[in-house]
Amino acid sequence: MRIQLKANNAGRLISRGRGGHISRIIRNWELIFVLKSRLEMFVGGESFDVTAEHCLLLPPGIRHGGRGGYTPDLSFFWIHFLPADRKSEQYLKKLPRRFKAMNPARLSEYFQLFLSLQEDSPEDEEGLDMLVQLILHEACRKTGENSTAKELPPLVQHLRKTLFLRFREPLSTSLLAKELQCNPDYLGRLYRNYFNESITDALNRIRIRHAAELLRTSSLNVAQIADEVGFNDPAYFRRRFFRCYAMSPGAYRKLKMQEFVNTE
Repeated sequence: MRIQLKANNAGRLISRGRGGHISRIIRNWELIFVLKSRLEMFVGGESFDVTAEHCLLLPPGIRHGGRGGYTPDLSFFWIHFLPADRKSEQYLKKLPRRFKAMNPARLSEYFQLFLSLQEDSPEDEEGLDMLVQLILHEACRKTGENSTAKELPPLVQHLRKTLFLRFREPLSTSLLAKELQCNPDYLGRLYRNYFNESITDALNRIRIRHAAELLRTSSLNVAQIADEVGFNDPAYFRRRFFRCYAMSPGAYRKLKMQEFVNTE
C-alpha cells in the first residue's frame, strides 16, 4: 500500500549507561529501531522488550516511556513523522507495535541517509519525506525472499552456500551450473523463483554488502576493496555500489565517518 508521510526529525542515541527514556505523550508518530542491546518500554498499558534488530512503533496521544534505565551498550535510531492523509493514518494504526526488521543493515543505511540529509539540507522537505517513507517501508517489509514460504531444495541451498562462502572468486552462472551438474538456464530460473533476482544480482549484492563493511572498517582504497570482494573492474564496482546505495563508495565512507548521535 502506498502511503504519504511528513517527516519531522530523527536522531541516534548511543547510551553511556545513564538515564532512561522519559515518560511522555507526543503529537506525532515515532519509530525506534534498536541497533544494539535492548530497550524496555511501555506504551499505554502494554510493555515491550525491544532487542537488537527490532523496531517499536509509537502512536501519538498515548503515553509511553522507559521501564528501566538505559544499558551502557544501548544504541538506537529514532524518527518522528506524521501521516499526510487519512488513508496513511489508517495504515499506521493497523501496524503491530513491535516487529523485527528483515534487513537491519539496509534499514540502518536509510536512517543514516535521513540523518545526513537532515544535517546538510534541512530545508529539503520533499527529500526528507521520501526518506521517512522509505524507512517505514523497509522497517515493515516482509522478507522478499520466499524461502520462508517455500522450503529450499538442496540444489538451491548448495548454491546459496556457495555464493556466500566464495563470493570473492570469479563465479558465473555457467560455472556454478557446471559444478552443480545442471543446466545454467534451469539453475537461473530456479533461483529466481525462490529469491526474485538473478544469480548475478545476488552475487553482486553479497559483494557490495562486504564492500560497504570494508569501507566502514578498513583503510583500503576503493580499488583495493573492489578487488578484495571479487570485482576486477573498479569502474563497474562503483556503478554497482551506486545502484545499491545511491552514492559513490567515497561518499559512503565519508558519511560513515560522521556521527549524528545524542546521548542521555
